[in-house]
Amino acid sequence: MALNNTFRELAISLSPKQTQLVDYTLEDSPVLEMIPFLPTSNGLNHVYEELLDVSGNGMVDMDSELPYLDANTELKQTSVSVLGGQMEVGEDKARQFGGPGAYFQSKLPVILKKSGSDTETSILYNSLRAGAIAAAANTKLVGRTDHLISAGGSDNTNYSIIAVRWEPGAVNGLYDPAGFGNGMFYDMEAINGGELYPTMKSAGKVLGYGMRLKQYIGMLVANPRNVASIVNIDISDADPDNWDLPTANQIDDIVAAVRGTTGGSTMLLMHPKVKTALNEFKASRLQTTVETTNFNRTYEAWNGIPMVETYNFKRGDEPNVTV
Repeated sequence: MALNNTFRELAISLSPKQTQLVDYTLEDSPVLEMIPFLPTSNGLNHVYEELLDVSGNGMVDMDSELPYLDANTELKQTSVSVLGGQMEVGEDKARQFGGPGAYFQSKLPVILKKSGSDTETSILYNSLRAGAIAAAANTKLVGRTDHLISAGGSDNTNYSIIAVRWEPGAVNGLYDPAGFGNGMFYDMEAINGGELYPTMKSAGKVLGYGMRLKQYIGMLVANPRNVASIVNIDISDADPDNWDLPTANQIDDIVAAVRGTTGGSTMLLMHPKVKTALNEFKASRLQTTVETTNFNRTYEAWNGIPMVETYNFKRGDEPNVTV
């Protein structure tokens, strides 16, 4: 199924006055922009139920005892985080730019792009991959060993692949509806009412101006069955024959672990270098003839599951993960 209420769609629809700031934030964050987002249950906090186990009905003989039905859940709570920061400029530099407002506006594109990238990195490692590690440790999950698989790297020079199946209430982004006040993506406010003050950047020795920006978003991983990861992928050796790449079966396994389906809700997330390294699966099966003029060994999906690449994965310096 196609994804609805993605972060880009949501941010633009709720903040029509700042669509350009949305573009700045998501310019280098392809995963963040396509994550489905839902409103929190209570402002900055979100209460949800985590399904632990369930017993369903079955077919029994006529006049036989009916099986007992139950769904064991645990009430949990998570909080959103702050996406934003603060900027300062000295009085003289602000005057050169035509005022503090013009100065801050000139800095927003690069600052917001970095903020979006940092947020995406946090989601990849602290929410999705961490959820896969938690799933592998959950003794109540059938087939949990497939949620975390090692490719064999052991020199702390690793990459990861994350399989995720986005599902409302199971794995999705969260936002505080009140955070999009007055049609604005960021709550922007001048520090000290826009007047001069001793800036923190100068330890109070230079007068200047300040601006702070805030938005409240978070990630919900309520069902660890929806995330899986291959870790310890090492492609640092100059000789590809010595790489610790996942096998085709291992990639199939993490897709199956999240009960992956085609249609857009399931994705394989990875660094571009990993995606390039996986091209060998196709190259080894290509046949060429004397008429071949274009040798294309790239591909964009794994059995119909989109392969989404982002530079916000760490570049070959992930520590070893014990599996």
